[in-house]
Amino acid sequence: MKRVFAAIAALFALCLIVAGCSGSSDSAESSTTSASVQSAGGSWDAEGKPVNGGPAGSDGSTGSNLTKDYCAHNKDAKCPTGSYLGAHVAAHAKSGSWDANGNPVNGGPTGADGSTGNNKTQEYCARNQDPACPKGSYVAANAVKNPDGSHSYVKCEGTVCTNPNHGGGEGTGAWDADGKPVNGGPQGADGSTGNNVTQAYCAQNQDPSCPQGTYVAPNAIQSPDGANRYVPCEGSICTNPNHGAGDDSPATENAPAPDDAPATTDAPDGGDGGN
Repeated sequence: MKRVFAAIAALFALCLIVAGCSGSSDSAESSTTSASVQSAGGSWDAEGKPVNGGPAGSDGSTGSNLTKDYCAHNKDAKCPTGSYLGAHVAAHAKSGSWDANGNPVNGGPTGADGSTGNNKTQEYCARNQDPACPKGSYVAANAVKNPDGSHSYVKCEGTVCTNPNHGGGEGTGAWDADGKPVNGGPQGADGSTGNNVTQAYCAQNQDPSCPQGTYVAPNAIQSPDGANRYVPCEGSICTNPNHGAGDDSPATENAPAPDDAPATTDAPDGGDGGN
């Protein structure tokens, strides 16, 4: 009988040992799984929303919970390196942005406070410190569109604003939104001012009285995408919507008015009659 009790006791002890090992294993596995989830790197889902706090920022921070749209439109060290695209670029199909004219598309770019659908124009954001605007978009209360034709805005300096809508003082020539000279037009590559040449003329003619780098080609036309730039008119049909198609040279139609063209010497049509 004693042997029977001893056998039962030994078997019970063995069961306790096995159960204890199993419990330790399960606990260790659970602990490992939990640690794995907690240490997993954050990311963005298909809609650009943060998962596990979102991806790590360029400063090494984690758990910032910033959206992909925010990082695409705002320069922030808490966003991943290379995530900033600019306020004119949509991060995905439904993402807001600004078009070439600075008007909001799909509600406009994400604001510095993370808000979306604010419908603010680039001009408004350049002139107003508003958290609904992208970080860094504010320039000054009197900001004007950059005369170089880029998407940027610059401070309107001097006693007279250089904005084409307000006129300008000496040495503040520029092209307006239609490419017409304002206050003599921009300074030429040779340093001359007051040349009164149009943007179209300078795109189609290599002239030192035009700003450096403005020449494109003799048949240059305004970009069909609406941007304030000129591109070569390529192919058998001209893509410029203002000119249609055919053999007519855009250079002829876009040539500057007589007061826009460089000065020429007067020469008699049939000689001086003295011979």
